[in-house]
Amino acid sequence: MTRSGVRTTVKVRIKAEVITTRKRRRLEQITGRDTRIIKQYLKVTYHNEEQIVTKKKGKKKVSKAKLDHLTLITYKKSKLPKRPTVRHDLKKSFPRCSQNELQECRDNAVAIYHSQQANNSAPVKDPPLKKIPRTQLAHSKRFILTCSPSNSIARWWVGIRDSLDTKKNRTHKHEKLWLPLACSPYHEHSLHQGKIQALEVLYYPKKKEWWVHFILLHVPDKYFSSRPPAVLGIDLGINKRAVSALLTPKGAINRHEIRFWSDKTRKKLQKKKERKIAKLQKILAKTGLSVNKRNDLFHQLKSLRKRQRTEHKLTDHTYTNKLVKYILSVGKRYDLYVVVGFPIHIRKSHYRGNLHPHSRKSIHKWNYRRVTELLKFKLSLHGWEEYRILSIGESWTSSCCSRCGSYHTTRPNQPTFICHTCGYNLNADLNGAKNIAKRLIKYVLQPKYTSIKDQVSGKFFPLSSFRVFPVLSQWLQTKQSHLLTPGAGVRT
Repeated sequence: MTRSGVRTTVKVRIKAEVITTRKRRRLEQITGRDTRIIKQYLKVTYHNEEQIVTKKKGKKKVSKAKLDHLTLITYKKSKLPKRPTVRHDLKKSFPRCSQNELQECRDNAVAIYHSQQANNSAPVKDPPLKKIPRTQLAHSKRFILTCSPSNSIARWWVGIRDSLDTKKNRTHKHEKLWLPLACSPYHEHSLHQGKIQALEVLYYPKKKEWWVHFILLHVPDKYFSSRPPAVLGIDLGINKRAVSALLTPKGAINRHEIRFWSDKTRKKLQKKKERKIAKLQKILAKTGLSVNKRNDLFHQLKSLRKRQRTEHKLTDHTYTNKLVKYILSVGKRYDLYVVVGFPIHIRKSHYRGNLHPHSRKSIHKWNYRRVTELLKFKLSLHGWEEYRILSIGESWTSSCCSRCGSYHTTRPNQPTFICHTCGYNLNADLNGAKNIAKRLIKYVLQPKYTSIKDQVSGKFFPLSSFRVFPVLSQWLQTKQSHLLTPGAGVRT
């Protein structure tokens, strides 16, 4: 998320089976030339690190102006001071590439250098893709996206600048290389959601397909409400995807706003695929299999696991969309803050040999971080600020009574919670959701704490962002120390 909005990427396939061989050849020439230029920029950067690269707080940063002094010449008509000769003249090596396109290749090379330094990796000789994409900016008018409903070949077309047609007699006439796009209604809806900032043309060698990645900028209206404040606590789970409980200024849980989110049909399909994977693994564990038979089984196992990963992503997207719709509907009635429980170190506690193999497998397949990130991202598209969607530690929230705060509790089975002090009996996940919402309010009402940490992003938010919380403290006048545990994400 940027200061001005949220950036997203829409991926659309190019109909390469429709375009002519000349266009395909020209597209390969343009992308191949861009790849060679970016590689040349990377070589110049790594050979002249002492002059170009500066260190700030242990991080290396490339100066684009100093890189231009080594690679690009300036003419008399330019506003910059005249620079007729440079050490590495890329304009001489690539005469049919404009100055603006060279600068776009430079920006991509600098981004690749920074990513390599962040990962502490050596310079990549061969990139993961055969062709490194060049980011073409929209404000420079180097591409056009048009819609032609009457065209039988494709409804949407993108025209990129064909700078390879530069003439030798100092006259520059750049035509457009028009490419048909395989746009579905989903792509059309996504392209209308934001403003197109740039595009990248990529080639996937495994699929043997050309794709266009449109980079969009969403600038939604900021969420603001003058209605009474409320906190929505969400407890993520495995059997039940999520349980939400709403705390209102009346000092009690709103019973009409309790929600349980689950998907039984998709869970059955996932269990079937897990059984198939287990059968294949048992067969592969046997000895005496031929090489061809083993390779076929490995191929089947790989495809099944790939389908399983895609289905897990789809299920996460579907029920986060339902959560977002519900949160937006509640946000129209309240000045809402959303708190998601984050299970810290839960996978470390479920190690191999802890006498719970079934729970260990399900916990290691649980994508709780991806769900919270999706929830944050999708709410940010509707103008929600980052401090309104927080993820805090949920330690001891499932074993503490949300009514009296006692730890003298038992759980005879997974969904049942019983408090032996006050006799409170309810769903265990619902009890955890109530405690998660109350924990955030207790963090804000403690005067010695100056900020609250978000467990997913790692950012700290000041207490001034939660000025409406004293209104919610009507039922928390007595200090309840059970809601605060040491090391749960509060910075003093």
